[in-house]
Amino acid sequence: AQGVKMQCNALFFFSWRTKRKAVKMLQRGEIDFGIGAIDSSLPAELLVYPLREDPFVAVLHRDDPLAAQAHLPWKQLVGRDIAVFSKGNIQRLVAALVESHRLTLTTRYQVDYIETLYGLVRSRLAVAILPALYTTHLQDPALRVAQLQQPALARTVALMRGPQALPPLIEDCFSLLQAALR
Repeated sequence: AQGVKMQCNALFFFSWRTKRKAVKMLQRGEIDFGIGAIDSSLPAELLVYPLREDPFVAVLHRDDPLAAQAHLPWKQLVGRDIAVFSKGNIQRLVAALVESHRLTLTTRYQVDYIETLYGLVRSRLAVAILPALYTTHLQDPALRVAQLQQPALARTVALMRGPQALPPLIEDCFSLLQAALR
């Protein structure tokens, strides 16, 4: 979003909703647009504008033997307790990768909040698996982030809106936001 000057005379209301709720609100015109991950659950009538790929990472305790690696093959997590979010498509994407590559990962913890995920890692109870965007502002010296690979797993984050026409001011704001986020 650097270098794009946004001039949009509108009030933005940011709200964290489950994807299911946000999609229903978009379909009914209750919200003008949203940001979320693309997957097969999105209704065909939604207008979807991909923004970026969001690769999956592991969050490890700094004393973990694997924490020194910037890139980490999934197979090195075999035998470790794994923590993931309980809601959303993250758990499903990880499970599909594990199944298709015949890995024997143990998802021991399923949590609702990122701080709970980080707490499990700080306590050395688990390795957290999540998309990298969640770790953008992670400043905890006890935690390290390694990009998961072999195979790579990423989700596509997109700007989404319903099929209904937007008022001109909202349309202009949408276009500015889309340009800023690309």
